[in-house]
Amino acid sequence: MSLYLVGFFLYYSLPYVYVDHVNYSIPSPVPIPFQKRCACVINPKSVYNSPLGNPRKLQEELEKRNALACHMEEERVKGYQDIGLSKWLLYFLFEYIPKTLLLEKPSDPYSLISLSQCKPLASDMPIIISLWKLDIPSYSFILRDRKNLYYAGQCDPHENTALIPFTGSKNPQIYAYSRAGFFFPGDQFKTPAVLSADFYEKRVLIFLLRDGTIYKVFDQRSIRETLQDSGNYSVQVYTYRLRFWRFYFGLRFLSCTPAFHAI
Repeated sequence: MSLYLVGFFLYYSLPYVYVDHVNYSIPSPVPIPFQKRCACVINPKSVYNSPLGNPRKLQEELEKRNALACHMEEERVKGYQDIGLSKWLLYFLFEYIPKTLLLEKPSDPYSLISLSQCKPLASDMPIIISLWKLDIPSYSFILRDRKNLYYAGQCDPHENTALIPFTGSKNPQIYAYSRAGFFFPGDQFKTPAVLSADFYEKRVLIFLLRDGTIYKVFDQRSIRETLQDSGNYSVQVYTYRLRFWRFYFGLRFLSCTPAFHAI
């Protein structure tokens, strides 16, 4: 029991990060873009793309999630294998099993994923057993809360390839705007412009990167940041469990964006 409690504590306190300086951005009102926020699921399994699975059950589960615009196939993704066996074991021991026993909803296991590049998140776990009314793992577990967001006129996945991976319960809003119009991850625009980002989880830590290095850090859920200088701006977002001074413990991946190209 003592070993389990130690493991439980470490699971929820690691990884951690020390932040040199925490910035503050005034979350002022902003214009709302006319493009739709669309969400898609990537690489869900069925008998058509193997291994196993049931196309009808998959379609029923996708229809329950009425916020989804489509499901699609993509090769360059972050999948279940990127989490690693050890993290899966820790997830089941300290997240899935205890929260299920307490009738709470476990977090998405993809929040444990190590972020090196901002790639789409796949729902590509293989189904081990598929019978008439039984799938192990179930499609609800395979899909979880993760989505890949994009901005488009008619929610056509071929209109925009800049996907924003996300593991939270409510879709974020991330875009830039200026007098020239609205701009979305992957777009190019002239400065000055304002980068607007809104998230809806508790205890959000936002890293704003310029040309691949940390530019500013925000311990808040909404930012309005004026971009004056040229560069490639991207956003990496985490939730955290506990803060002590400038130490943030229990980081979990929430979202990231392809770069905005400011000139």
